[in-house]
Amino acid sequence: MEEKELYPSLVEKLHKDFSLEKESLPVKIDLTQIRNHLIEKVKELMGSDYQRFLNSMYRIDVNENKVREILNSKDKTAIPEKLADMIIERQLLRVRTQLLYKQSKLE
Repeated sequence: MEEKELYPSLVEKLHKDFSLEKESLPVKIDLTQIRNHLIEKVKELMGSDYQRFLNSMYRIDVNENKVREILNSKDKTAIPEKLADMIIERQLLRVRTQLLYKQSKLE
């Protein structure tokens, strides 16, 4: 399965698990746009509602140690990008797993 085929499901997961408004997500399914949008959302949440940010990370089920490592890194400007990449990676893994599970049920 190609990455681009996973993007609609990725957008749906980000909407649901990271509380992103669908209307604010990129219309064109482009990973770069999705990533840039997510970086801005991470910055916004970390600055305005840190508890909601942590809850979202927990809901997405990202590796807690990796999150802590990123949050404690020396380069504070790269934190939102690293977190966004980790979120996308985790969500894509979840999407792939769900699709494989659905396919195995159909067979």
